[in-house]
Amino acid sequence: MYLAYFVVAIAGAALASTPLSVVGTGVYFVLAIFLYRSFRQGDPVVALALLPLAALGCLMQGIGMVQADRDTQRLALLFFGLFLVVLGYLLARSTFAPRPLAYALALAGLGWCAVMIPGLPVALLAGVMLIGGLSEIALALWLLIAR
Repeated sequence: MYLAYFVVAIAGAALASTPLSVVGTGVYFVLAIFLYRSFRQGDPVVALALLPLAALGCLMQGIGMVQADRDTQRLALLFFGLFLVVLGYLLARSTFAPRPLAYALALAGLGWCAVMIPGLPVALLAGVMLIGGLSEIALALWLLIAR
């Protein structure tokens, strides 16, 4: 599922195709459902937060893409960040996920939330994007190999 998301997201960005990018956002929501089903046993009550956070993030990002509104797309990062914090928590509570990966996802999520702070230095934003991207790639690889 992550592979499908990466392919569609990269293709949408490379081709500067808004429709393809919006499809990629939809694929991410399907991925969120998969992640919910995979890790909800860590804490079923907390896991309930995953889907609304993913839905709000995907909806806001899709609207921002269609309307070419960078502020709306940036606000979507808050919901994606909270999604990653919850996902990191669920991975940490699971019996089979590597804890360093859980901590990396939670840290990345906090970083995406911090992007909402006005006036952050560009270097800090670049670091947040790097940590966020690497942690999600690590999760995708772990799911591919471990599952």
